[in-house]
Amino acid sequence: MSRSQRMARHVVQSLVANKGRTLLMMLGVAAGVAVLSAVIVLGQGTRERVMGLVSKHGLDMLMVRAGGEVQVFAPKSDRGLAVLFEPDARAIENEIPNVQLVSAVQNQRGITVVHEDRSVTTRGFGVEPDWMEIRRWGVAEGEFITANDMASSARVALLGARVARELFPEGGAVGRVVRVNNDPYTVTAVFIEMGTDAGGDDWDNRIVVPLTTATRRLFGRPSLEQIVIRVSDARRLPETAERVRTLLRVRHQIAPGKPDDFFVREPADVQGTALETSNTLSTSLIGVSLVALLAGGLVIMNLMLSGVTQRAGEIGLRRAVGARAADITREFLLEAVFIALLGGIVGVILGVMIAMLLSATGMGTSRVTWHPFVVAALACAAIGVGFGLHPARRAARLDPATALRGSRA
Repeated sequence: MSRSQRMARHVVQSLVANKGRTLLMMLGVAAGVAVLSAVIVLGQGTRERVMGLVSKHGLDMLMVRAGGEVQVFAPKSDRGLAVLFEPDARAIENEIPNVQLVSAVQNQRGITVVHEDRSVTTRGFGVEPDWMEIRRWGVAEGEFITANDMASSARVALLGARVARELFPEGGAVGRVVRVNNDPYTVTAVFIEMGTDAGGDDWDNRIVVPLTTATRRLFGRPSLEQIVIRVSDARRLPETAERVRTLLRVRHQIAPGKPDDFFVREPADVQGTALETSNTLSTSLIGVSLVALLAGGLVIMNLMLSGVTQRAGEIGLRRAVGARAADITREFLLEAVFIALLGGIVGVILGVMIAMLLSATGMGTSRVTWHPFVVAALACAAIGVGFGLHPARRAARLDPATALRGSRA
């Protein structure tokens, strides 16, 4: 048996012989690694989810919102800013190169939709026929808004999947009549399930009507909340966004140096904002996990220093029969690293379980990859070496004769 094998066997025997101390040294490291692993798993899941949600907005889509402040996601309440109008949308459509499709959009919260004894309060949208293609939505049944609907300001409504379920739990919504703010509307389509967007807005809890119907009947106003735009070449999207800004500043007669009364949102804005909150929380939790890891390292160091005193006789005897100081140093270091790695294994398992539990309860999104295992192994190795070095050196510096006399006393 080689020297390294004998050393490893001796380390295992020592840890098994002192189970209580070994368990205490593992716990701190396990707690830190558990938090760190959970953060990594949840962070990866959140990033993957956000990228999927960003794709709903379209990587080739621009959105112009009323209001000069940065408003990446839908506002929590209607701001009522009358600065965007349908002629702005037509100007963008006709004057900006690289623009493929444009739809003016109105929306309003607190719309009541009733069918027989069932009712929902939802968010209403007035849109143009190109809106569905720009937003990459689809209908599960029925047909989308047509040019005839627009021309006649038809009282037709398209229901989000959630609205349709609540009003027509038995199905068969298309062709039925609902009352929207007390006026009769014929349901012409039900949208496919879409879920929430990156800002938490429920796409299934809404109804859609023709823009002209919203302007003249449902909302009774000409101003728009937004203009959505699909570009032909996504690589030129920043250039196109700047052209839209320039055009609208001219149309709105905004003097040089004055702020915009609109905001042009690009896909990068959506991604950055969606990840910002997640990254802030992850950073905080990583800080907590590092503190826990450092605390675990201190526990390892203190208990090992105590163990050096308790094992002085054993160390003296081994030195007396030929063990070198370097062998004692390596053995104690190996013991510290082994304990840290054991704690890391337990911590990773706990962290992944916590992340999966949070994901199952809807409090997060998890994605398990090799990253937490590698990070845990590196962190534990660093903790073991960093906090085991001082006890290892103290053990190696013990005078064999003094240690043996102390053990016989």
